[in-house]
Amino acid sequence: MSTNHLLKYLDVRFLGELSGPPPEHKGMVITMSRDTGCDGMPILEDVRKSLNAELKGINKKHPWSVVSKEIFESSAKRLNVNVDILDKLEHKKDKSFVEEIISSFSTESYPSDWKIKKTYKEVIESVAKQGGVLILGRAGVSIVEHNKRNLHIMVTAPLEWRIQKLMKEYGSTESSARKHILESDRNRDDLKKYYMGRKVHLSDYDVVFNEATLTKKQISKAIQNIIHLKQ
Repeated sequence: MSTNHLLKYLDVRFLGELSGPPPEHKGMVITMSRDTGCDGMPILEDVRKSLNAELKGINKKHPWSVVSKEIFESSAKRLNVNVDILDKLEHKKDKSFVEEIISSFSTESYPSDWKIKKTYKEVIESVAKQGGVLILGRAGVSIVEHNKRNLHIMVTAPLEWRIQKLMKEYGSTESSARKHILESDRNRDDLKKYYMGRKVHLSDYDVVFNEATLTKKQISKAIQNIIHLKQ
């Protein structure tokens, strides 16, 4: 499914213009969680391209797609807010205070933290119903069904390795890189816990990769092999 088609589907579904029941599941769903500083999109894009290159016959009509920012964009559209505002609300620690301040200076309505999380969940569930999709982040492991068909992946690496990676990529100081990683990891864990109803454990993932000892290409190839075996 192309990105444009996926966004169109979500728009139509949420506007209530989709006639009849949701389409039948067309394949497995892969979720990828990652610790801050680890790669995600480059790996999943490589997996997507390789899997789509192998499609034959009627399967070409249902290509694999990678979904990440599309979840964010579709959620913002459904909540009827600007993506930038949604991003700011998502990253503020005291959201109720932020919403109160924003509302006092505007007649527009802004979503509550609960409504944002509820919308994310609905968007991810709609994407999962289509199948044949690789979902990056957004607590997918806590929302997408765990069964023998789907695949839940975690990419991790030691903290010091991730700190050095961020320092090299963004020119950050060691202290700022460490602070960012610890805060971001905590936020990600909290989001997954919110949907799972408990802390997410490594055993909740089907496979865990250590990026400090494996290249992105090796991780991609391993994921492709697992997908082939599961199919």
